[in-house]
Amino acid sequence: MSAALQRGKRQVAGFALMMAIFIIVTLAAIGVYLLTISTGQLEAATQDEQGARAYQAAHAGVDWGAFQLLCNPSNPNCNRPASAFFSACTGAGSSSKTLTLTQGLSGFCAQVDCNKVGSESEAGVPIEVYRITATGFNLPTAGCGAGTVGPTYVERQLQLTLTR
Repeated sequence: MSAALQRGKRQVAGFALMMAIFIIVTLAAIGVYLLTISTGQLEAATQDEQGARAYQAAHAGVDWGAFQLLCNPSNPNCNRPASAFFSACTGAGSSSKTLTLTQGLSGFCAQVDCNKVGSESEAGVPIEVYRITATGFNLPTAGCGAGTVGPTYVERQLQLTLTR
């Protein structure tokens, strides 16, 4: 071999090592990027599920409040005494109750508020209008109605207006 050919081989010998290091660094950066994206998507999916559970907690609160108002002692189909929630809402005009939910909604609460919006008389029949607002939320660190909320806190709110 000639001396010029020997020098050319020595100059090119380090090129493969530099290319291998570049490929390894590039693949590592792509891996970190994909891991970051997948972690973010997993957190978003978890928050979406928690939001749906908070909606169901609010829905349960609205249903409970409607039952308390509609199933009262003056209703012949309801055989139970009036609840404190019913008495406060129909008497003074507002009432509030925090429900701690169990089973499929364990870890969630519903804050149910009832306000008497007004009363009217139609054709001589008295009609009372109520608004039930229920806020479903996941438990803060200290339980329902106490403590501070964290980064995974979610809440949903529903309103129902009904007449009686």
